[in-house]
Amino acid sequence: MGFLFETGAALRGGSMPVNPTPAPHAVLGVPLDLPGDEILVGMGCFWGAEKMFWQMPGVLCTSVGYAGGVTPNPTYREVCTGRTGHAEVVRVVFDCPLESVVKAALENHDPTQGNRQGNDVGTQYRSVFYTHAVETVRPIVEAYGRKLAEHGYPPITTEVREMQPFYLAEEEHQQYLHKNPGGYCPVHATGVCL
Repeated sequence: MGFLFETGAALRGGSMPVNPTPAPHAVLGVPLDLPGDEILVGMGCFWGAEKMFWQMPGVLCTSVGYAGGVTPNPTYREVCTGRTGHAEVVRVVFDCPLESVVKAALENHDPTQGNRQGNDVGTQYRSVFYTHAVETVRPIVEAYGRKLAEHGYPPITTEVREMQPFYLAEEEHQQYLHKNPGGYCPVHATGVCL
């Protein structure tokens, strides 16, 4: 359960954030930098994942961005090259049990696929949790891995690490499926419940 990246191939990145003055959340109406308990979740394409979370009871704010790599202030195009080390993630600010956020994420993607989700292939689509509560999240992920194994799935590949720097994505990616209701970003759930 880890991601290896050759830092010598990393892109340099930018000196300024790509979205320095984000608009409020298009659905929830709150600032995207809302403080509170947070976790960064990667489960493939961040558009569909963000929509799932903003609809979840107890979630106060969501935003999409990049984390887990080495390139500062990356653009979407740079992340898609695989040369930043970043995953597409959703920053979830919540006022509900952390376990319910982790469970929802695990049950709504296939955390055994490595660097992909369905037809989306690349290191940016890997399964990740970056959190201040690794000791809470890791046992949940391990339990779900055992449950998946019982159903014939290969080992879980989800990366669980301490909180990483979060780089907010460009404005057009924020709440993308609200702004583009016909947009493509399916959930790749296994159907296995925790």
